[in-house]
Amino acid sequence: MADLTDFIQQVKRANDIVDVIGSHLELRHSGANFMARCPFHGEKTPSFNVNRNLQIYKCFGCGESGDVIKFVEKYESCTFMEALEILAKRANLKMPETVGERKDKEFNERKKKKDVYLQICRDTAIFYYKCYYGPSGAKARAYIEQRGFDADTVKKFGIGYSPDNDSLVKFLQSKKYDLEDCVKCGVIQNGKYGYTDALYGRLIIPIFNMQGQVIAFGGRGLDQRTIERGKYKNTSETPLFVKNQNLFAINIAKEQKQQTALNNLVVVEGYMDVIAMYQAGFKSAVASMGTSLTENQAKWLSRLTDTVYICYDGDAAGQKATVRGLDILDRAGLEVRVMTVPEKLDPDEYIKKYGKEAFEQLITEALPLPDYKLKLLDASFDIASPDQATRNNALPKYVQGALVMLKALDDVRQARYITAVSLKTGYSEDYFRRKLSEETVDEPLPELTVTELSPEDKAKYFVAACLLRCESYATIEEKPICNSAFLSDLYDYLLTCKERDEAPTTDMLYTVCPNGTPEQYGQILDLDFSKQRLEKNERYFKECKRIITVEKLKRKREELMAKIKNNPADSSLLTELSELSKKITDIK
Repeated sequence: MADLTDFIQQVKRANDIVDVIGSHLELRHSGANFMARCPFHGEKTPSFNVNRNLQIYKCFGCGESGDVIKFVEKYESCTFMEALEILAKRANLKMPETVGERKDKEFNERKKKKDVYLQICRDTAIFYYKCYYGPSGAKARAYIEQRGFDADTVKKFGIGYSPDNDSLVKFLQSKKYDLEDCVKCGVIQNGKYGYTDALYGRLIIPIFNMQGQVIAFGGRGLDQRTIERGKYKNTSETPLFVKNQNLFAINIAKEQKQQTALNNLVVVEGYMDVIAMYQAGFKSAVASMGTSLTENQAKWLSRLTDTVYICYDGDAAGQKATVRGLDILDRAGLEVRVMTVPEKLDPDEYIKKYGKEAFEQLITEALPLPDYKLKLLDASFDIASPDQATRNNALPKYVQGALVMLKALDDVRQARYITAVSLKTGYSEDYFRRKLSEETVDEPLPELTVTELSPEDKAKYFVAACLLRCESYATIEEKPICNSAFLSDLYDYLLTCKERDEAPTTDMLYTVCPNGTPEQYGQILDLDFSKQRLEKNERYFKECKRIITVEKLKRKREELMAKIKNNPADSSLLTELSELSKKITDIK
């Protein structure tokens, strides 16, 4: 454990928290610290604070806090060990062999298996890419040329070709891979005809994760026989790939953000749309791969941009599942705008027919989500019909739909759209406000549970906080009575630092107490250690140590009284009890 703790500290020293978080979020100076919009909950006003001095972050909106490792763990949706490895690679540090012993005894085995799957996918992508440029890839190259994609685009997306059902299998065997591992990561299948390429006869589009690793493949049929089995086909879900938790080209969007701030992202349905947009110069597009948008996908998007344009095929955008997905993006704090592509064309077809400038105009004309929902209501309920019976039948349904739309909005937007809907329907603004007040509209952030601490626990938290910050007056001789795993682990760390003559650091709080609650972390982090408080804090520290000492002596007295109860004739125990009681009185 000591070796692992040393390595964790080494990784942290090599990865300044402001630099790491700043590579993902737009940080702005705020006094001595940095602020950003929290990536872990939807918010319009920045409340995410990064403290370079203490190497920690805290969101004052949702209460989330942590060190640089915990940030990567949550931001990349990975385990502690995976986050540690990401940061180690960032700093060119090699992971110790025994690092997996910290949290999960099976970690090394899982990591080893994952690395094998990733390597299989990488080698498979290389195989397909070489086939595309080989003799068997003529059909694929002709298709790509017909689509107007150039060699740079082919290279950027790693486009490949699967020539038949067994060439990939033979290739993977030549690389000494276990074919069952190849089945588990989705590149081949084992069925009636034995092991075969899962996507044979198709143009191949590798699917990357945000770290730029190949995790799956999409295949596009090139002839009628293949298309009959599905024009598009993806790798089955695997330990590396869950379709509704990934976005195609998210790695390219991340690259763009690292080069310059992403003002927006365009979300389309299919990977061929993304490739067509990239070819036309739109390099900030991702695809949901035909699924309704999910909270996980909203999380990825909110980490890259503030504004999302939805550009689904003209005949799909009005589906209820699509609108639910847009609501998820809205709740994640994203500004959502919906593009309408005329003539029921997909983005690829529209760009090819009308050009880049026309598509840019569609982006300019995109509707904010509430306006788009009202447009759907207009299409469904004809409240402007010249026929009175039609109007009378449509109006209540329109109003009900408008109320549903209004309930999903924050107070500022709700006030604006109440006026618009009132003018359109003839119902008064008061009517809409009254109806909206009948139910709770907002889904508030989870509140922190505040438990009243005993004077003894308050003292232990304060002493620990002073020791973590290396205050000049703060010393420790022995471990206090700890009624929680959090305090016990924290004091173990503080005493270990004393034995090793090392200075403890506040950011190690999240390493030694990984399962702490926001309330427990807050008891350490939310204390005022400004210069103005120095004298008061020093006096309170002495008082806290006295409280802790008295508690320990009282515990000893209770244990001694239990012994006396069992041995009432033992005079030495009575003498010891008398001395202990006097000591407690003197300290008090």
